[in-house]
Parts: sequence; structure tokens; C-alpha cells
Amino acid sequence: MKKTIMLLPILLLASCSLFPNLDLGGMFNGSSPRNDQRFEESMAYNDSVPSRYPDLTMPNDEYTIYVGTDFHVDTTWRTTAAFAKEAAAKADMVLLLGDMVNAQNNYPHFWEGIRALRESFVPWYATAGNHDIYFGQWSVFKQYFGTSTYFFTVTTPSARDLYICLDSSDGTLGVKQLAWLRALLAQKQEEGFRHTIVFTHTHMFKRDGSQGHTSNYVLEETYEITSLLSRYGVDWYVSGHDHSREVTEYKGVKYIIVDANNDAEPKPGYMMAAVGGTLAYRFGSTDELLKKQ
Repeated sequence: MKKTIMLLPILLLASCSLFPNLDLGGMFNGSSPRNDQRFEESMAYNDSVPSRYPDLTMPNDEYTIYVGTDFHVDTTWRTTAAFAKEAAAKADMVLLLGDMVNAQNNYPHFWEGIRALRESFVPWYATAGNHDIYFGQWSVFKQYFGTSTYFFTVTTPSARDLYICLDSSDGTLGVKQLAWLRALLAQKQEEGFRHTIVFTHTHMFKRDGSQGHTSNYVLEETYEITSLLSRYGVDWYVSGHDHSREVTEYKGVKYIIVDANNDAEPKPGYMMAAVGGTLAYRFGSTDELLKKQ
């Protein structure tokens, strides 16, 4: 144990000097506020800037969503830009599931990476991943995105869909956000939504421990959240974080993990979804986008 404690500072220093793109130190840095405080700040922002992530009206009963996650932008953003360009041209709506950046000082690079999306008329919605808040970066995330917990509706000629964005960047929702989710699902159940989709960063189920101490929720919280989603008829829980696609169906809810989309990934990808009378999805290859563009 003593050897491990003595070795930790050396590993942290090495990660900064030998591997500048490895955010090992940030994994153990608690300078960003924890989940309950971030939730309160998000709610305050939602009240003050309700137009940041607005309700939408779609002209047709079926519309297309593009989903991107784990961009991990450092100093290059080829895959990010390719995804943004494709989504700006073909999507009706875009969801960004976190880990926009890998370490400090890279939010401007990510912002440049999604220029095509920002300059389009396609509405996009974002939440935070664990890398987005490492090294005290929550304050920077807020400057760019404002909030990481909110909900919005999409109205079509004959139906309404509900989208709920959760902040799971700590690997937990925290007490206050979980209470908010519980109340929101109970309240919205009476409104008769066609589909309910929850999107966030941390996945619910996994088959490996690739993400270390931020891998997923603790067992008790997993039970609580999955029970809520099943009870209130949520259709999809869409996340990233694990960098490799996986689809699990559990008690009526489809849990979808989307591929990572970053320059260092051997097979960067994203997801497309058709939302209509039914829900359908397929995964896309960013390498193929780069070849076309």
C-alpha cells in the first residue's frame, strides 16, 4: 500500500510529461464541483436561459437524429469535423454525449471542430462527460454549453416525444438529479408522449472495466435508475463512455452505447436514428465520411 501511494505522484507527473494526451491526473482531481452542485447550477441556468436547448417542432412525423460522443479533442479534430459536417447536412437534430475534450485548454478546438454544425440550422443538444470536467473544467464547460441536465420535447404533426439529458460525468447522478428524474418521469407520464429517450455520457451496463473508477453507476443506483426507466416506459437510454458500441435490452428499455468518434480511435463512429411511429437506429463509420468528404 505504501509503495502504491509513493508511486502515484510519479505516475501523475509522468502522465503529464511523457503522455500529454493522457488525462490520468484529471481522473483523480476533484476541483470541479460534484454532481449535486453541478445539477443546481444547471437548473439555475435553465431558468435564466430557457432558449439554450429549446423545445422543437418537426414538419414530419418521422425525423432523423445523429448521435456523436467521446470526441476527446486535443489539438486535432478531423473526425469531429467530419461528423459535424455530415450531421449538419443530413440530421434534423443532433445529440452530443460528452467527452468533447480530452484534457485542459481544448474547448476552443472542439468548438472549431463542430463549426459546420454551429453554423447550420440543425438544433443540437449536449451533456458533459468525465473528461469534460477533469482538471476543474466544469466552469469552462458551462461557458460553452451552459447546462448538462435538462429536458425538451419534439412535436410532430401527430405526436410528441420527450428527451431527457442527464449529467453522469461523475459516474453517478447524485441525490438531487436522481430525485429530479424521478419526479419528471412521474409528471410527464400523464402527457402521453410517443417516445421517451434519455441521453447521457455514462453507460448503464458494460462488459469490461475499461473506464476505471468512472466505468458506470454503483449497483444500487443502477437498480434504481433502470427500475425508473422501465416503470415509466422510457424507450431508449443512449450513452457513450465505453468507446465501443453495444446494445442491451433490459425490462423493455433499449440501452445503446455509441462508438467513440475521435482522431486516435482505430474505428471512429457515430449513430443515426429514425424517430417516427417506431424507433430505428444504425451505426456509421467516420472513416467512411472522411473518404467521402
